Amino acid sequence: MQVATYISDLLYRHDCVVIPEFGALLSRRVPAQHFASSHTMYPPKKGLSFNAQITQNDGLLVNYVASVEQIPYEAALQEVRNYVRFLDHEIDEKEAVTIHKVGRFARNSEQSIQFTPMYLVNYLPEAFGLASHETYAVDRSFVAAQEPVEEPAATRFIEDQTPVIQLETPATKSASWVRYAAAAVILIGGSYAGFAGYKSHLNQSTLLVEQMANQQVKAQVQQASFMISNPLPSLNLQVAAVDAAIDGVVKPVYVNTQNFHVIAGAFRSPVNANKKVRELRKLGYDAQRIGVNKYGLHNVAFSSYDSRNEATNELIKLKAIGFTNAWLLVGRLQ
Repeated sequence: MQVATYISDLLYRHDCVVIPEFGALLSRRVPAQHFASSHTMYPPKKGLSFNAQITQNDGLLVNYVASVEQIPYEAALQEVRNYVRFLDHEIDEKEAVTIHKVGRFARNSEQSIQFTPMYLVNYLPEAFGLASHETYAVDRSFVAAQEPVEEPAATRFIEDQTPVIQLETPATKSASWVRYAAAAVILIGGSYAGFAGYKSHLNQSTLLVEQMANQQVKAQVQQASFMISNPLPSLNLQVAAVDAAIDGVVKPVYVNTQNFHVIAGAFRSPVNANKKVRELRKLGYDAQRIGVNKYGLHNVAFSSYDSRNEATNELIKLKAIGFTNAWLLVGRLQ
């Protein structure tokens, strides 16, 4: 059992830790210190001392051992006594014993126990993380400035009289023509690059304007065509007409008499509308073309219903499985 560790733990929290039948460890606060001889500053700490006259068990160490080891008080007391017998035996046999992180106990010539603390651990919680700091003395001795050494006059005269020779290059007509040609090439290249960039920017702007116009037209068509809340009454007539072939078979198309339609899309071309019908029928839907609106778009419906509730429920189911572009059309188209 590591009784020495428990003694070290208690020294952080208490100023007096009694080792029953051995002695008491006492601590006192020592302020920060500065030693001028070594230029070292030490943080505040707890100074440890030992009193062999205090041997009465105060229960602090035994209770701490019992709580940490989770053993009964009597068992913890017996462990402490065994540790004290170990300390006495080491002192008698080797004349000294060391408690880790606490200090060294030895018997002097008068057969009394002498304690030498160890400063490996600072038991003062307020000084946690502080370490000793060594400073260096500043040398404040005066250093005389050195006067500049003057160069001999003869040396300065020779340096001043050194002639400077300028190199001349003969001008040629070919060099002038090369410069003019280079300037012309740069000018033509810059003009072409500017024109190409302007043309590219113009094409991009035109494409952007066309896309914005198509989006606005599409939004207006959907708002005007597909959100009809109160359609005009119409006659329910069955007209035997011949429509474009769907699934390779030309079938008669009957006028739909139901007023609530879940629309899958609206197409300018009837060929694309028939293609959409075939795709939906392969997925198991009773898809059909239900007519052409006033903008000339062929509407393709997943299915049609007699009541709004049925159509709304179907629309919600379709959006949940991925048909986010589906919408509800109320009324009949010609």
